[in-house]
Formats: sequence, C-alpha cells, structure tokens
Amino acid sequence: MKRILVAVGMLAGLLCIAPSHQPAHADVDSAKAELLALHEVDRRAHFHRDVDALVATLPPDFRFISVRDGKIQTQSPDGLRKRFTDYFQGAEFSAWDDLEAPIIHVSPDGQMGWMIVRVRIAYSKTDAAGKKTQEQSVIAWMSVYEKHEGKWLHMANASTFAP
Repeated sequence: MKRILVAVGMLAGLLCIAPSHQPAHADVDSAKAELLALHEVDRRAHFHRDVDALVATLPPDFRFISVRDGKIQTQSPDGLRKRFTDYFQGAEFSAWDDLEAPIIHVSPDGQMGWMIVRVRIAYSKTDAAGKKTQEQSVIAWMSVYEKHEGKWLHMANASTFAP
C-alpha cells in the first residue's frame, strides 16, 4: 500500500510540473489578434496594390497550396508575386470589406491557426488600351497558418466565389 501511495504521489508531482501543451487563454487571444491583424494587412495591401505585403507571410521555401474551382494548385512565392502584380496592374479598389466577422481558430499548442472570412471586393480595372471596367464579387475563403520562429506563415487557402 505504501508503494502505491508513493507511486501516486510521484505521478501527481510529475503532472504538476509537466509543461502544458495548452497555451494560456491570453496567448490564444493574442494569436487570434495576430491573425486578424494579418487579415487587415491583406485588406490594406489591396487598396495600396502592395504585392510585398501580400507575399510577406508566405514561407520562402514552400509552394503555397490553393483550392479553387474544384482544383488544387501549388505556387511558389515568386509565382504568387507575379500573379498579384498582374492582378493589381491598372486596378483601383473601392471595397475590400468583411461581410461578417472573421472566424479564427488557434490550435491548442498555438502553432497553427485558421481563419474563415467573407468579403465583398469591388474595383475598377484599366487595361493597356485605357478601357475601364468595374469588377465586384463576394468571396469566402479559409486560410491556414503555421507559426515558425514566432511568425505566422500563410500555408494554404481554399476559396469560393458567390455567383
């Protein structure tokens, strides 16, 4: 009986000093705020046509995964940089606004997170001939993030466009 009590006591002691894999509530709130801030950076980047800001959270040695239109695509950071450069060419945004509050989740260890957003985007686009067109859409997407050396990196995105 004495051995059992000693073993239980030792186990209880170990459990008390073992590191918890759950981040403190304040850490989860802080991580959610960091992810929400990245969403705001993306918004500002569209209004300022700032490609650097959009690719700043991409992992430099990883192919970004995108799910859209029933397809899975991967793109290098350089490929995404070119895509955004082309997209912003001649574009002027008048809206990039949340239609509802983003839904943000952070993993128990604080190293992964995801965000679901739904935004209305409106912009005018002027082509090389000077013809101006108006574009407008409602887009919902889920972005997946991993934390590397204290920095959130955007790993993947799945998006849908309202008809």
